[in-house]
Amino acid sequence: MIYIQENSNDPMYLQIYHQIKEDIEQGNIVHGERLPGIRTLAQTLGIGRNTVSRAYAQLAVEGYAQASHGSGFFVLDTSNKVMERNYVPQDTKALSVERSKPKQPVSLYDFQYGGLPYEQFPFKLWRKYTSQILLSPQKDVVNQYPDKQGDLLLRQEIKKYLHRLRGMVCCEEQIIIGSGLHYSLDILCKILCKENNTIAMEEPGYNGARDVFINNNYNLYPIPASKDGLILSSIHSSGACAAYVTPSHQFPYGTVMPISQRKELLNWAIANDAYIIEDDYDSELRYDADPVPALHSLDTDDRTIYIGTFSKSLSPSLRVNYMVLPVRLLKRYYSVFRSYNSPVSWLTQRVLAEYMRDGNYERHARKMCITYKRRHDVLVQEATKMFGSKAILYGRGAGLHFIMEFPGGEEQDWLIKQAEKVGVKVYPMIPFWNERNACPRNLIFVGYSLLGEQQIRKGIALLQSAWFSALP
Repeated sequence: MIYIQENSNDPMYLQIYHQIKEDIEQGNIVHGERLPGIRTLAQTLGIGRNTVSRAYAQLAVEGYAQASHGSGFFVLDTSNKVMERNYVPQDTKALSVERSKPKQPVSLYDFQYGGLPYEQFPFKLWRKYTSQILLSPQKDVVNQYPDKQGDLLLRQEIKKYLHRLRGMVCCEEQIIIGSGLHYSLDILCKILCKENNTIAMEEPGYNGARDVFINNNYNLYPIPASKDGLILSSIHSSGACAAYVTPSHQFPYGTVMPISQRKELLNWAIANDAYIIEDDYDSELRYDADPVPALHSLDTDDRTIYIGTFSKSLSPSLRVNYMVLPVRLLKRYYSVFRSYNSPVSWLTQRVLAEYMRDGNYERHARKMCITYKRRHDVLVQEATKMFGSKAILYGRGAGLHFIMEFPGGEEQDWLIKQAEKVGVKVYPMIPFWNERNACPRNLIFVGYSLLGEQQIRKGIALLQSAWFSALP
C-alpha cells in the first residue's frame, strides 16, 4: 500500500518512488512482478497520472523497473546491484550455490492461480467504511478480544448471503469466521471423531487441504477424479469419518457434481455416521450458467460442513473465510475451542460486514464475474485458435483456471521449460496428486486471474511459438 503525505517536504512523485523502491529492495515486490497501472494507481491515490508516470520513470532510470510496451512497468532483477562479500558463512553455502545458477528469464506472462489484480480491489469503499467505523461508537471494540466465532454482524450478513445465493438455511451460531481454509480444516481435524482418522478425499485434489489432514495424522482414502467427474462407488467401503469434496467446481478438473452423486454422498454420510466437508471455494465465479446450489442446501440430516471464502472474489490477503458447522458438532466445538479467539482482526471483519450489508459485496462479485468471464473467453478463443487439436482445455465455464491436456504426449516438464524460455510461466499438475506417479505427464495447470485480456493473447501466442512452431 502506498501512502501520500500532503505535508511532506518530498514531492508526491518522490514519495511514490521511495516507497516502491523500498518494497523492491526488501523483496516485497519481486522481479518480474507488474507494478500497478499508472491510471489505476493515480485514481487510487487521488492524484494526477503525470505524478505516477514521473515516479515510474525514475524507477526505470535507476534500473528498478522496465516499461513493456502496452503492458505497463515490470520490476527488474536487482540482486546484483551491490557486490557481495567474498566471505560466506558455513550455513549459507547452499544459498550461494543457488545464486550461482543461471538466471531464468523474467516471466512477463504468468498464468498463475490464486492472486487477484491489484486494481480490482474496492479501495475507495474500503477506506470509506474503515474511516466510518473508526469514528463511530463501535470503535471501542477495537481494543477488545474478538468473539472466537467472529464478529456477530459479519456472521449475520454471511447467513443472509448464503440463503440468497447458495440456497442454505443456517443460523449465525453455526458460522465460524476463519483466516483461510487451512485454519478451518485444522479446527475440523480437532473436533471430528478421532477414533476413526480416515478422510476420503478427491484424487487429484487440493494439496493445501491434503497437507492439513496429513499434518493432523489423518489417513487419506482416495476418491478418483477425472475430467468426467468423481467415481464415488469406492467410498462405501472407505470407513472414512468424513469426505472432503469440491462439488460445485471440482479442483482441479473443474467438473460439477451431478445431483445424483450429491444425493449418493449424503446417503453415504447418513448410513455411516460421517460428514461431508464441502469446499465451495469459487462459487461466485460461474460463467456459462447460474451458480450451482450448494450441496449443503440438499442436506436434511445435518451432515454437511460448508466452507466458503472471500479470497477468490475479494482478496486473498484479507485472510477471511467462514465455515458452517452442523448443529451436532457445535457442542464439541465449544468444548475444544472455549478459550480461543478469532484469528481475524475485528476491524477487518466489521468493515466486511458493513460492505456486505449495503449490498456492495454482491455488486463487486458480479463485477468480478464479468471481468473474469472476459479473460476466460479470451483464453478459450486464443488457445483454440493457436493450438487447435494439439491441446485440450478442461474446466470451462467457471473459476480462475484450466487444465491443459496434450494429446501428442508433450510432457509437463518440457512444456514448462519451453514456456520459461519465452517469458511465460505455466504450472505442473503433479502437486495435486497424493500418489504422484499416477499423474498423467501430459497435463499442465493454467490460471488467468492476474493477466489482462491483451496479456493473455500475447502469452498464448508465445506458448504456441515455444511448443509448436517447430512441429509439422
